[in-house]
Amino acid sequence: MNWFPNYTCMACDGEIQTSTNTYLCSNCMSKLPITTEEQHGHFSPFVYEEPIRSMILKLKYASNGFIAKALAPYLAAVYLRHIQPTLKTAPIIIPVPLHQSRLRERGYNQSEIIAKELASYIQLPVFNNVLTRNRKTIIQKDMDATARAKNLHGAFAVIPDQIPKIKNQNVLLVDDVYTTGATSHECASVLRANGARNVTILTLASVN
Repeated sequence: MNWFPNYTCMACDGEIQTSTNTYLCSNCMSKLPITTEEQHGHFSPFVYEEPIRSMILKLKYASNGFIAKALAPYLAAVYLRHIQPTLKTAPIIIPVPLHQSRLRERGYNQSEIIAKELASYIQLPVFNNVLTRNRKTIIQKDMDATARAKNLHGAFAVIPDQIPKIKNQNVLLVDDVYTTGATSHECASVLRANGARNVTILTLASVN
């Protein structure tokens, strides 16, 4: 008789038999594409490859918030090891926003979920209503870096009455995937233009 409870791997959906609540099977765990490289003020614990790619897609489109909980410790480790030592004062966390129409379609912003789970580990405040996406942009999946930057130019703004919250603050800007950096760097530029002292980008994964 098997006395272990059954869980489902969040990456491959395979069965896990374990005595503790485990998010990944041993096979997927062994394949985690871990990276420690900094890229232009941006950090990620993972490369956007399997099994992380499947997990992020489930977080983004299948309402699987447990994936953010499973991956948040890796984000926290990157922050504590690579980002915190470079800052004189603790940052605030700001997630990259969705446009309201896309938020209504999806029902949630995956970047807010990631930010909340990260904050539970590193005890930093999260401000969900500082940045706004003031126009709906074209889906960027098949765009190159130049087209992405043009698509996103002017798409983000700081809500005027929220500006005092970021004045002279260090900001940890959180998103799911860093592809060309167009989205996160546009957000960072807007935050700096409105008084943020420093903006560091932290995402679950980055595309090579």
